[in-house]
This record gives sequence, C-alpha cells and structure tokens, in this order.
Amino acid sequence: MEVFDQLAEQYQGEHSHNPFQAALIERIAALLPAGASVLDLGCGTGVPTAKILTDSDHRVVGVDISEGMLRLAREQVPAAEFVHADFKDLAGDFGQFEAVTAFFSLLMLSKADIESTLDKVAGWLKPGGYFGVGMVNFDGDSLPFDFMGVPVTVSGYLEPDLAAVLEAHGLAVESIETVTFTPADGPEESQIFALARKPL
Repeated sequence: MEVFDQLAEQYQGEHSHNPFQAALIERIAALLPAGASVLDLGCGTGVPTAKILTDSDHRVVGVDISEGMLRLAREQVPAAEFVHADFKDLAGDFGQFEAVTAFFSLLMLSKADIESTLDKVAGWLKPGGYFGVGMVNFDGDSLPFDFMGVPVTVSGYLEPDLAAVLEAHGLAVESIETVTFTPADGPEESQIFALARKPL
C-alpha cells in the first residue's frame, strides 16, 4: 500500500516504542524453543517485533505490502527474511512456524478477511505454536479512518469478541488484556493484546 510507503519513518517514530507490544513479543521469544521460526504478518519496519525476535536468536519471516516499510526493515533487521506480499493472500501452505505475530495489521482487513486469515494462521502454526496479536479496541468492520493524515479503512473487536473469534478459529486464548497506549504524537488509544496457542 502506497499509504504506508509514505508513512514508514513517521509510523516507526510514533508506534515502535509500545511497551505492551514489546512485552508480549519478549514473552513469546522466551516461550519458544531455541532457533524457532516466526512469521510476522504486516511486519512494517521490523521494529520492534522482528528485531526483538532475531536478537533472541529466532528466525523471522516478515511479510508486508509496503516496499517503503520493508526497505527500513531490511536495513534495521538484517538477520530476518522479508517478503513483499499482501499477507491475506499468502497460501495456506506458506510454511510451518512455532509462532505467528500480527501487531496492528489485521485491523486493515475486513472482518471476513480477518477470519479467513485466522484460519490460515491456525494452519501455519505447528501444534503448540503461539499467536501474538495486537488490535485497536473498538467494534467495527471496514470503517473509514484517518490514520496519520491518510484515509484508510479499519476493522476491530472488543476484547470478549476478539477472544471469541480466536477460539472459533482453533486458537486457545492464553491471555488477553486491554491497555491504553499514547503514540509519540498523541492521542491515546485503547488497544488489545492477546496471546493464543494452537492446541497440541
């Protein structure tokens, strides 16, 4: 999306220092076996997700639709592999991973596409694998939104509904919390962070 080509550096400046996101990534990194493979959907600039995971000696494949974001990601996280693609179009047999992450990338999809992506996530995960997700806390489907001055459409769930949709797609919710985060350029945002697991 050209939207994100324009916003790559600004987005990183405002959104890459979210302590709740970093804490969940670090938790996942610690739960995984050494050298585990992780698929990061909508990897953006690679910071913080791919960076934290590769610094923990895990192997990361990041996927993003924006070449501008990926250019920064390749510079900042050379240990990871980055793929230019729309992650919602990835094949169901794209690979097998010990973990999949999606921080604020699913919200750019319609709810129908979120659900079909969650089905694929369950297929990409090895048994016992983890799924870490960050979403904005609101209920809506493909609503128009002004994101850093650029018009986009976004979808979201309230916390109980996000938990239910994860469970409905074969992912057992291990933890879920709603937090308040203020990006560098304001205003504060209500966000949900969840960790789910594919049953053994």
